[in-house]
Amino acid sequence: MKRSIFSPVLFFLFALSANSQSVNYGLSLGANLTSIKGNGLNNSYYAGFIAGVFARKELNEKWNVQPEIIFNYANSKKTDNFLSYYNYNGYANADAQIRLNYLSVPILFGYNLNKHFTINAGPQYSFLVYDDEDLVIASKAVAFKRNDFGVVAGFQLRVENIRFFANYVFGLLNVNNIDDRYKWYNRQVTAGMNFNIF
Repeated sequence: MKRSIFSPVLFFLFALSANSQSVNYGLSLGANLTSIKGNGLNNSYYAGFIAGVFARKELNEKWNVQPEIIFNYANSKKTDNFLSYYNYNGYANADAQIRLNYLSVPILFGYNLNKHFTINAGPQYSFLVYDDEDLVIASKAVAFKRNDFGVVAGFQLRVENIRFFANYVFGLLNVNNIDDRYKWYNRQVTAGMNFNIF
């Protein structure tokens, strides 16, 4: 599964390297605010963090493309009335806190407004590598689906070789793995810095 996730991204990175004079590689660090919208979950935004790597290729003076591989630590909470929705298979003594670790792969297409500001948009695939929750009675049951897909939009501010960014991620897939009656969708705000390494 992990190999199938990374193979397209690695192929894309190698393709970018074919013209390495216009490609920058670096690190991404930042914070996130995550809300999982849906019945049984608190729809407020909770803080987490992101860290990863990126490659940015300048296509011309105005356009660039930036694929990334990001570790995405997200937090959420269940509501007090969780069992009113999942009374058959919900765990009565479940911890309210939910911790989710994703590997997220956004591919951002950027348009340079000027030498400092860039607007970005593109798709993002996320794979749930670890979850810390006990919402379901069944042993080893996972309340969240492994795969998620969404769209990203935001902007970057360039200062020397550092770019400050802010993005909004709109999840499109239902990530509720408990049953089909209610749908859960990821919403996330991220902000941080991209550092060029070479």
